[in-house]
Parts: sequence; structure tokens; C-alpha cells
Amino acid sequence: MKLQDIIKLNQSFKFDYLSQDRELTREVQICLIDLKFLLGIADGIYGPITKQATVKFVQAFNLPELLNAAFAKKLIEAKYYVPNSSLPKCGVDLIKFFEGCYLNAYPDPLTKSEPYTIGWGSTKKRSGSAWSLGESISQQEADELLMYQLEKNYLPDLVKIPCWGELNPNQQGALLSFGYNLGSKFYGSPKFNSMTKVLTDRDWPKISETFIKYCNPRTNVEQGLLKRRKAEAELFLKPFSHEISPRM
Repeated sequence: MKLQDIIKLNQSFKFDYLSQDRELTREVQICLIDLKFLLGIADGIYGPITKQATVKFVQAFNLPELLNAAFAKKLIEAKYYVPNSSLPKCGVDLIKFFEGCYLNAYPDPLTKSEPYTIGWGSTKKRSGSAWSLGESISQQEADELLMYQLEKNYLPDLVKIPCWGELNPNQQGALLSFGYNLGSKFYGSPKFNSMTKVLTDRDWPKISETFIKYCNPRTNVEQGLLKRRKAEAELFLKPFSHEISPRM
């Protein structure tokens, strides 16, 4: 049996069922290895180490300890997330593409002054204090700061959007980029009535025209923001497949 079969059957099994199905166990192991929950090789044997890794995976995604459709879908989807995180990788990649990484603090392109920015568009230190011109960080510090701030300062607000749990990784990734650029508390804000309405109504045919409303028209950053909004809308509407790669 394969993970796709678990989804189609829509039945629940205890994890110990894996000890009877080496093909399924190997597939699960490959996914867990890719996600850094499991070390070693995928041998198809459901032993204590594989069991521990499987339990860690469901705990990381707040799933019941059952081999069911929800488990199979999340394990397949998880390759689109940053390992050991609930952040959609496509959203992190989009942020990095448009922000660029600068290891020396620089002025805001719109105000030409504060807030000063560093790394992948971070305007605050881990402590919450502001950056100053003349400060610098390493590449590793920039990467770690981005992930830390996305998980601690942005994702908690985004998951409060009523339809968040219904969205696929591409849709969540688009909103992660949007929120990182314009503020994580955009949903419900008076300045974002159009986006709030589209998300509330699940009115996806209007999502593209809604994204591009937020590009600071008639400013020196309009063209750059317009490109970003179009990319976010394209990602949001990009079909997401639960199919796993042939090597699985």
C-alpha cells in the first residue's frame, strides 16, 4: 500500500500497522528522512526509531497518532514546508526572491530613513529593537533571523485568518509573502478591506485583482511591489498536487 491509498481508503489504522507493510513503511521513512525527522536509510522496517520519528512528525503538525488520510496528506504536503516548521517553503522562497539579502543595514526605500532593514528584509532584531545604520550580520544570522521572525511574529497572526486551515501550501505561501511585506495583521484591518473580503468569501476568482491593489501607487516602489503582488497572486492560484515524486 502507498500513502495515496491511505488517502483514497479514508480509513484509520494504528501506527503499528506499518510493521505489516514494508512498502508503505519505506515511503513514510523517505518522507521523514527528507524532512529531517529521521536519520539513516529507508529500509521498510518499522522499528522503535521509525516509530519515534513518526510520532514527532504528527506532534509537529498537531495531528492524532493515527495512520489516516490526514496523516498521509500532511506527510506528502510537508515537503513543501520548511523542515520541522509550519512555514510553506514556496512562501519563504518568494520572500527571499523579492527581499534580497543585505548583510549591512540600509534605509527604507520609501522613506529613505527608518525603519532600517537588514538580512532578508528584517526591520527588527530578535529582541524587538530596531537596527541602526552601520550594523551588519553574517549570512547564517540573516537566514536564522528570517525563519525566527516568520515563525514568531508572522505565522501566529496568519493562522488566525478563518480560511487559513483550508488553504493549500501555495495559497498559504502567497499570503505569507504578502503579510511579510505589508504586515501580518492585515486581515480585518480597515486598510485591507478588499483582501479581507476576498479571503472571508473565499472569492478566489477575484484574488488576482485584489493582490495588485496593494502596490503603493504613484510612489517610487510601485513597479517593484506590482511585480511582487502579481507573483503572489500567481502562486496563490497555482494548482497544488498531493502527488508525491516517483522515487517515493
